Amino acid sequence: MSFSKNDLDRIKAKISIRQELEKKTKLIQKGKDYWCCCPFHNEKTPSFKINEDPGSFYCFGCGVKGDIFTIYTDLYNYNFLDAVKELSQQAGIEINFLNNQNSLKENKVKEILDISCTWFQNNLGKHSSGICNKYLESRNLTKETVKKFRLGYSSNNDSTLYDYLYNKGFSEKNLLESNVVKKDKNNKIRDFFYNRLIFPIMSLDGSVIGFGGRSLDNSNPKYINSPESKFFQKRYQLYNLNLAKNFARKKNNLLICEGYMDVISLNQNGISSVVAPLGTALTENQLELAWKYSVKPTIMFDSDTAGIRASYKSAIMSLPLISPKKFLQFVILPQGYDPDKYINEVSLNEFIKKLKKPESLSNFIFNQSVKSLSLENTDEKISYDKYLDDLIETIKDKKIKYFYKNDFKSLFFKKIRKLNNPNNKNLNIKKTTIDLSKKQILSFFSAAINNISYRQKILDALSNSTLLEEININLINELKKNEIINLKKDKILLKFSNSTHINLLKECLSNQIYELFPYSSPSFDPQLSYEELIKSINNLNTRLLNLKKINKSLDNFVNKTNNLNWNELQKINIELFEKN
Repeated sequence: MSFSKNDLDRIKAKISIRQELEKKTKLIQKGKDYWCCCPFHNEKTPSFKINEDPGSFYCFGCGVKGDIFTIYTDLYNYNFLDAVKELSQQAGIEINFLNNQNSLKENKVKEILDISCTWFQNNLGKHSSGICNKYLESRNLTKETVKKFRLGYSSNNDSTLYDYLYNKGFSEKNLLESNVVKKDKNNKIRDFFYNRLIFPIMSLDGSVIGFGGRSLDNSNPKYINSPESKFFQKRYQLYNLNLAKNFARKKNNLLICEGYMDVISLNQNGISSVVAPLGTALTENQLELAWKYSVKPTIMFDSDTAGIRASYKSAIMSLPLISPKKFLQFVILPQGYDPDKYINEVSLNEFIKKLKKPESLSNFIFNQSVKSLSLENTDEKISYDKYLDDLIETIKDKKIKYFYKNDFKSLFFKKIRKLNNPNNKNLNIKKTTIDLSKKQILSFFSAAINNISYRQKILDALSNSTLLEEININLINELKKNEIINLKKDKILLKFSNSTHINLLKECLSNQIYELFPYSSPSFDPQLSYEELIKSINNLNTRLLNLKKINKSLDNFVNKTNNLNWNELQKINIELFEKN
């Protein structure tokens, strides 16, 4: 960056640090100086001294010192560059933020990226973009949201992006440097993105620096990003931070989700301080970037195995980095859900309730890791205790290490006491088997209600089975009636609102059933749902004749969870720490 110390001094001379601090707290004048209670720590007696002439401050209580830039970086959570830009605008001082030597080249690439983004956007208005527009509609995105995030489509029947840009006078060298095109095996230049929904990736100032692309024809990989370059390094970027940063500063909260669509969907629903890493794994650089805008960001990745692993890896990675101004918290959605799916299938209100009850870093690490061992024998207890000790040793801040050690040990011994309690050992395997079987039968009904196209076939298959009690048979007969068989879920519930079946229907359509049996969810592919359900009905019929098969099948079902196993936990530690 080309601004100098002289530029910074000019800004400090123009902006009064006293007037800035008056916005935050009450000032008391003593001679030439002003005093106030320190905005960086809690105190009742003012010990924070403001020296107006040099534009500096010092707190005799906590020792913090600095100038107007410190106020913006440490108190308002700006990064230094953003602070300089903000304050230079306030002061009316023009600063050239570009490196003069590379400015021409950077400007050329930026121009290509912005023109490419507009080309992608305009493609959505072409007849050939039907598959992309249909996908956007299926995700419930409004035209305003599509425009706000500058979404686009990478295909156009009239021209390739390369031809379009080349005809505008850009050289092949500049186009290759921008990474919107690439050379194929035959050394021929072609578009980098092909038949993909395009997500522009912006810098903090809102400039296009790269793109993400989602396939719409089931081709792999599902998502790709622009290649790494000196203009675009994804480990230093968070998607949507350019729009989220001001909301994050204001609320001192930042939600980190896994994917582009989560961010866009949540934003459309009024949750503005939300970002995503460009890939499922959060990097140290991205975490440090998040901390510039919020003391305690919230991680909410998908609830599948990959998402749980990414969340846990982020938690372990953060331990050496946490400080009194850098924490982390977590929200885990029910199995099978990501944020976008949850707000669309459950409700925004329920989503917000979950956001308001995050899990602390220490609790999240303990609750996820303790599932990896049964802790029924001494060896496992010793191994797990050592594992916790190793985690604690990675914490660099001594005070935090002390409290986290107490927290982990307290949780550990509480778990041991609970396991040793005889009242917790009265598990009845037979009862578990029966309960799971009943819940699976409920899932058959939920699949039928959520799957209009296959409802008649599902109900017929249930009628021909030997699984049902009288109350189930009565419900099937009601659902098969002509005035009900083709109704949507909401209208069915309305129709049965005063019926004796309403409680059974609500239980069938509960989140718990969807979590246990994903094929019963309204978002599951109708044909796959039907095929999975028919297999399950046949299996349950067979199990009634073979108790051994019942137990084996249910054991497999119960054990099919998204918990990380013991080896996985140790592998994460090796990935993060032993390589350093």
